[in-house]
Amino acid sequence: MAVVGKLLSWVFPYRIKRLEGKLTKVLEVTFENGKKVLNAGEVNYSYGALHAIFRIALNKANIITNSPSNVLILGFGAGSIASILVDEFGQDPILIGVEADPVVLQLARQEFNIERFLKLELFNCTAELFMSDTIQKIPSNKFDLIAVDVFVEGVVPGSVMNINFLESLYKHLNLNGVVIFNEMPVSNFSDEDDFSKKFKFIFDESEIHLIGISDTPNRIFIGKRKN
Repeated sequence: MAVVGKLLSWVFPYRIKRLEGKLTKVLEVTFENGKKVLNAGEVNYSYGALHAIFRIALNKANIITNSPSNVLILGFGAGSIASILVDEFGQDPILIGVEADPVVLQLARQEFNIERFLKLELFNCTAELFMSDTIQKIPSNKFDLIAVDVFVEGVVPGSVMNINFLESLYKHLNLNGVVIFNEMPVSNFSDEDDFSKKFKFIFDESEIHLIGISDTPNRIFIGKRKN
């Protein structure tokens, strides 16, 4: 049946599984264009459009060249970012994944084979709790790369866009470390809005990119620690 679904998915999305998440009403595992993806309602969580956007963002941050040895992924989902680093870029970093929804982690294990990431440690908590508390309990808690992909059905919580959260990201970067922060599609982009100003203030170097494969791009922030 899976083979049939994969073939049919080149014509229309073919749903494999539908569950209710802890944070979202609907989580769906679907074949799309021959690939298994995880969606929440109308929003892609892993391996679909968001996967393509993060591949571009990681390239813009020169991750292939700089090859991080340890990576923190806030908003792990079903492992899309880990897959880009390991399966596509051929890297072998220590991975810390943080995912707030236990049902998402259940699907990640059952449907997306995240056991293949042999250096992965997962935490089932919010990004905010992890950065304010849990991270202090990890022996090696500074990272070469922190990817922030935190949203609930297309909405980025304000609690990860405040100055305290950004400061905690900077604090836990190694020298020359990089943060990649994904802001979901919104209208009226500006490089001088409140969040842009906060981001530029915290990081020693910063870039803002509009990346998308549709009419409404995601805004991707790249911040670096040089001091």
